[in-house]
Amino acid sequence: MRGSSRKTCYRERDDAEDRVTDIVDLSLRELTWTLDGRGAARGRTERAGIVLEVRTAEGLVGRGEASPLPGMSAETLADARAELVKFVARGAFELVSEQTVFTLAETVAAPSARFAIETALLDVLAQTSKTSISGLFEEDAPPITAFDVAVGRMREIVERDPAITLVVERGSRSVPWTATGRANPASATVVDDASDAAAAIRAGARCLKIKIGDLSIDDDVERVRAIAVVSAGATLRLDANQRWARTDAVAHLARFAGLPIEFVEEPCPGAHELLRSALPVPIALDESLDELSTEEIFTALESPHLGALILKPTLLGGFAPCIALAALARFANKPAIVTHTLESDIGRAACAELARVVRGRDSFTTSNEPVVEQVVTAPSTTVIAAPELATVAMVWRALATRTPISLVHHALPPAEILRRRSAVDAVALTGDDAVVLFTSGSTADARGVVLSRAALTAAAEASAKHLGWRPDDVWFVPLSLAHAGGLAAIVRCWHARKPLELLDGAWDRGRAAVLLERCTLASLVPTQLADLLADPGWRPAPKLRAVLLGGAAASPSLLARASARGVPFLTTYGMTESFGQLATAPLDRAGDPDAPLVPLAGVELIAGTREAPAPIRVRGPMLASRYLDGTPIAPELVTRDLGYLDNGALVVVGRVDDVIITGGENVHPATVEAVLAATPGVRAAIAFAVPDETWGQIVGAAVVTEHELDPAAVAAWHAALPAHARPRELAVVRELPLLATGKLDRRAASQLPRTPVRYH
Repeated sequence: MRGSSRKTCYRERDDAEDRVTDIVDLSLRELTWTLDGRGAARGRTERAGIVLEVRTAEGLVGRGEASPLPGMSAETLADARAELVKFVARGAFELVSEQTVFTLAETVAAPSARFAIETALLDVLAQTSKTSISGLFEEDAPPITAFDVAVGRMREIVERDPAITLVVERGSRSVPWTATGRANPASATVVDDASDAAAAIRAGARCLKIKIGDLSIDDDVERVRAIAVVSAGATLRLDANQRWARTDAVAHLARFAGLPIEFVEEPCPGAHELLRSALPVPIALDESLDELSTEEIFTALESPHLGALILKPTLLGGFAPCIALAALARFANKPAIVTHTLESDIGRAACAELARVVRGRDSFTTSNEPVVEQVVTAPSTTVIAAPELATVAMVWRALATRTPISLVHHALPPAEILRRRSAVDAVALTGDDAVVLFTSGSTADARGVVLSRAALTAAAEASAKHLGWRPDDVWFVPLSLAHAGGLAAIVRCWHARKPLELLDGAWDRGRAAVLLERCTLASLVPTQLADLLADPGWRPAPKLRAVLLGGAAASPSLLARASARGVPFLTTYGMTESFGQLATAPLDRAGDPDAPLVPLAGVELIAGTREAPAPIRVRGPMLASRYLDGTPIAPELVTRDLGYLDNGALVVVGRVDDVIITGGENVHPATVEAVLAATPGVRAAIAFAVPDETWGQIVGAAVVTEHELDPAAVAAWHAALPAHARPRELAVVRELPLLATGKLDRRAASQLPRTPVRYH
């Protein structure tokens, strides 16, 4: 990092307690090796480096490699050689210890030479202690721990910039910094085209890296799309190596939006400056990290559009700066990924050891090169499901690796996120469990729902039978990935190996309209559709063939407006416990407000009659197995929804919890809301119970109006509703309160200030 002193602060210990060894000989040898010339090699056919060997009095040999990559840094092989020659010329060292390794390396200017010295000295110390290099950094192997290195590095930053405050609470840190165990080996395979990708996937690869920037942006987009089609379930990472001009970078990134890409590395020179504004795709910082000031690194880590820090010890100068950057990334909740720069096996092995120390999400390797064991931490049990492609990548990876995960909405209060995470951590999930989702909490505290892999597959297959798949299908997903509506669309695309367009970030009508132009299928909630229709100039693209409209009841007036605008909506009914869709309007009736809700294949629905609606009961292979507290769900779920069957079609009346009992009469809010929403000037409405001493409850309502509500319109409710169902108190608001899922929040609406309604 620019302006850094390379000084590291360690915990003080007595020399007697420290692991030490005598270095009696140092030597250098040069080596070259052949590269494949494709992928990461970027046309290179040969690589050269220098190996430093150190020998101890006990006959142990430690090796480190200095191999600066031409074109990636100002350092040359001659620079590394000169620094290592000076280092070796000093002769033997007495009592080299863990505390002196980094001090010795800091005296060397060339970054790759520092890396070689650190690796060689740590190698012999590890052999002396009968452990691995990463083992020297474990909690039970003082004095060096990754946490100490990181804190020391951050203390330097604070000392240089008094405006930055450092708070270290060792006893309460929630993220372990040390490699107390061995993670499963994993690698990121560099691929050039769809054929490479398909072969890599067949061989078990789950992370693919694609070099871009050598071709035109159109060719690169098509190449990545083709790779994405054959690589569903794998993580895709792009690396532009600063090949784009700064003026073109944002527009080029937008061309990849909607593809299952985790991030784009170094899209242009000065890529960190792009993070000052919103980006259509996250970016990662790589070779530029060594050029940034500490202030610039802090600013980058604060950006929601930073996807990761890519740590290359050859470029950054060894273990110490990489560990420090990884620590900063972890505190900012960003991934830190260790990778090599086409070193030989010695350098790669050192990178793998560093990856074990920082516990980065992945470490890269390349195809057609000697593979060194790489390290990846197991996915977190709980994923904070921000609306971004990184979440999609984590979900697809978990599905591909059969790793159970839970998803929690990113906008929940911290205390509620902690409650849900704790609830998941307290339960043992099995290999058959795929996902834990939480109910919306619209009528009670949210409950964790455990969905099996079989349930997810059944739900995806039933939806596919109802809608069908076409070769050009692309699914638009603007819904939370922490709830069934959004996650189900992601899973459907994963099963069908189809692309999707994700609305990255909060709902925005303009961005949503642009993304919809590229799609044939979509999932929306009524409030999102209403917002699109609020733009009189918006029309759906001709290629849009179906919009699943669910999550809440859509008012007749909204459906009428959507139909008039040519929106091919399909009303749908489902819930968290069924992973979404249970009944949906027929595809050939898309855009018809009167289309019935038809049960999907394999779904059995049991309900009441028109005269006596009853709680809807559900049977089907897509039902969740149980709630998180162990309460079983399958084989039959008795819902809190009231409804009846009409010639096999489902009619949903409302929820048991929402029924208003006034003077002994039952009032279904949906009935009241339909009348209110049909009133001229009313855009949306919600009805709820209001406590009353005389009647027990009376009907209250809130409406969103286009202008001042006409008293004559209110009077019309007198004729349209029986006396006990008429709203007696009314709130006129600019917008109705919503839950995170997009559903109307009836409980919040009932707290709005209201005025009495008089009927004459």
